[in-house]
Amino acid sequence: MIRFPLFSALFTLFVTAVAPGQCPTTGDCREVHETSGCEMPECCTLVCEYDMFCCETGWSESCVQAALELCEDIWCPAAGACSVIHPTPGCDAFECCDLITTLDGWCTYAAWDEICALEAEALCGEARCDVAIPAVADESEPCYDRLNDGWGIGLESGRITLSCGESMKGRITGGGPRDLDWFTLDGSARRRIRFSIEAEFPVELQYLLGDSEGPSEVKWLVAEPICGGERSIVLLTEPGVSSLILGAGNGERPYRSGLDCDEIDPDFPPDPKDPPPLQLYGVRWVASIACLELGDINGDGSVSAADLSLLLTAWGPRALGSAFDPRAADADLDGDGMIGAADLSLMLAGW
Repeated sequence: MIRFPLFSALFTLFVTAVAPGQCPTTGDCREVHETSGCEMPECCTLVCEYDMFCCETGWSESCVQAALELCEDIWCPAAGACSVIHPTPGCDAFECCDLITTLDGWCTYAAWDEICALEAEALCGEARCDVAIPAVADESEPCYDRLNDGWGIGLESGRITLSCGESMKGRITGGGPRDLDWFTLDGSARRRIRFSIEAEFPVELQYLLGDSEGPSEVKWLVAEPICGGERSIVLLTEPGVSSLILGAGNGERPYRSGLDCDEIDPDFPPDPKDPPPLQLYGVRWVASIACLELGDINGDGSVSAADLSLLLTAWGPRALGSAFDPRAADADLDGDGMIGAADLSLMLAGW
């Protein structure tokens, strides 16, 4: 909550608020400096509306006192290095602090915890990624709508059909609402596929086995940093209803801000007075699916001695009995929980 000193209410009766022309500039709003304005946009605006001289002459002691009064809950910049965990919100580099707190509100009102510090180290200073979009099929969904967001939109058919050998382009958004893209997979038999994705945002990809009635099982496939180039995932899909779910996020959490739609919703146009959204990432992606031989464990496009070696290394009962055990699941070609003669037979059939 922002607190105003008692005399400011009287002050505003006689002074018309100005539109500060020096916000933001350089300099910590909580420290005296010779130049006018300071680097915290919200705080600078509040102080200069209260005392126009702070944006005309210099950031004096009175400007500092006003900042301490008016900007109590504005935490960028704040004490503590951005790449280091500390118990207070915010960190000492404004641009990095602003980026991370836009992605994760916890970092600006609670504490600069391990996730905040790790994201600052990974994301601050990164340039925005732009993907070259080829002439391929489009998902045909306005980014302000949710037509293929799986069961979240209440439609069993709310998924994208992407067949073997096909490529597609599309967009997702991070908030208001968060739009995920679901790809339906062929569930007629156990299959091995290669899913390739290039995106303008950090990729969060999951494999969901099951329908909307449940039970369901989820495998976290990848959380990739921005501008990582094309990323390919080779996986076995199970018979039945299954989906690949594409969103934005990292290994700790999804991103619910910073990826706003780049189209105007005609039913809900923005107010011209609203500031433009802070677009931290692009929203576009390009994806493709390739179907592989079941025995192509390493996904290199052929069934060979390399795959046989992987199968023999995993020979025996599948560790932990998990359908998604990373050591042996890819070698269990028939899905019976055992890597043995039946799997070897399937591999040799596709040699």
